[in-house]
Amino acid sequence: MSNYNSLADKAKEQLDNISPTMCYAKWAQVSLHLTNGMTQSCYHPPPHKINLDEIKRSPSALHNTEEKKHERKLMLNGQRPDGCSYCWKIEDAGHRSDRVYRSGEYWAQNSINDITILKDTGDIIPRYVEVNFNQSCNFKCMYCSPHLSTAWEEEVKEFGPYLITKNDEIYLHNDIESLGKKDLMPIKIKKDQNSYLEAFWKWWPDLYKKLEVFRMTGGEPLMDINTFKILDYIYENPNAWLEVSVTSNFCPPRKELFDKFVEKVKKLEEIQIWEEKDRWNPNSGNNWYVSMALKNFAIFISLDSVFEQAEYIRYGLNFETLTKNINSILNETNNTTLTFINTFNALSVPNFKKYLEFILDLRKAYSKEKQGIKYISIHDPNMKHPDYVIHPRQRIWFDIPLLRDPSWMNIHVLPLEFESYLEDGIEFMMNNTDVENFEGFYDFEIAKAKRNLVIFKDRSKITETESRNNSQNFARFFNEYDERKNLNFNKTFPQLSEFYEKTFAKIY
Repeated sequence: MSNYNSLADKAKEQLDNISPTMCYAKWAQVSLHLTNGMTQSCYHPPPHKINLDEIKRSPSALHNTEEKKHERKLMLNGQRPDGCSYCWKIEDAGHRSDRVYRSGEYWAQNSINDITILKDTGDIIPRYVEVNFNQSCNFKCMYCSPHLSTAWEEEVKEFGPYLITKNDEIYLHNDIESLGKKDLMPIKIKKDQNSYLEAFWKWWPDLYKKLEVFRMTGGEPLMDINTFKILDYIYENPNAWLEVSVTSNFCPPRKELFDKFVEKVKKLEEIQIWEEKDRWNPNSGNNWYVSMALKNFAIFISLDSVFEQAEYIRYGLNFETLTKNINSILNETNNTTLTFINTFNALSVPNFKKYLEFILDLRKAYSKEKQGIKYISIHDPNMKHPDYVIHPRQRIWFDIPLLRDPSWMNIHVLPLEFESYLEDGIEFMMNNTDVENFEGFYDFEIAKAKRNLVIFKDRSKITETESRNNSQNFARFFNEYDERKNLNFNKTFPQLSEFYEKTFAKIY
């Protein structure tokens, strides 16, 4: 990962040679929402509906929709698809966006030949697939929604939607009826009657052949039977090029679900001897492999702060249980990595340095010297194959993508005086850069933190009406959030209490 920026430099040159708006992710990456039949590439653009008639003809239409093909054509012609505004805004502010970073990653680079041949009209098999099988979730994260969490759906059914100001008018937030009209709510049918899920499993054997990154999200994937079905399939069909991951809150409602998950992951790490056609040259004959059933198992844990502030943001989280489960998976497995996704929002700001301290403590606990090099020999006189080696590696990662919506939760709702919290965090990172031993922060991580600071300070495109509405909504939402959940914003976020009270006083 030390050459992350150089890979992005290479990708930028490649993309510019095609068009100034080209992005490999539009071809090679897909997020599938099988609960409601929506798809997007990558995860920044808004999802759009999958045509049922198209997937009846070919299950690959879960990804290769007419809308995406139109957007691919726009990119090839140097135009900007509207759905990709996340990256355009970052680039217009003078920063490198995920359009470039994602295109530099290995799975995107390995797709270049397919993209060149198929252009905008062909049906490509993506190398990076993210899927959520259902919305079941035991958390009610503050920026989440009933269409992604059954816990949120239950709350809104009991108490109703939140009242929010937009253009100085009141509207309903997290309103189930409105979400339904946008086709975001899960389809109200039995799971065995879900045409999108059926199409996925029909496509899966072909998809699996070229798959390099497969991510399962939710809802909470540890609460879904399809997650474990996938893990069993991989064990029975080894793929040494495949990186599998689960995006989890890592605090499922029943301990046995977590225990079952750990056992499945441990099983995937068993060393096997297996035979497969050379995927890069199918005519070259069979190859023998000595490896686990997959290249790597990555766990993505959504965590936006630490301690009681993290529990407030992600209602349902028990931080003590989370840390126990984190150490359990790291100690009981050898080849897993953990990436903490901090969807960086206004409430992430005050404890940003403590969040970084949490990351650094984990990196030190599982540093290079704590891992060693593991050699595994399997002696079989009838086969020629190398020993399997597990090298030390960084097992603790994190990312800090900016929350955009709801706008009253993003970092711009806070006054500029709070920039000191970000500056303190950046200084802490720059004082801890021992990446050689996996105990410090990487240059690209520091660059992202600096980017967030620059964006935080830039208020040039925020109108006075937007600023006023966002401040009012901040107070209005968290007042209701506290009442429904018996929480106390001021007690949990003393650093923000003065701002909260002043904002609250203006509307009540």
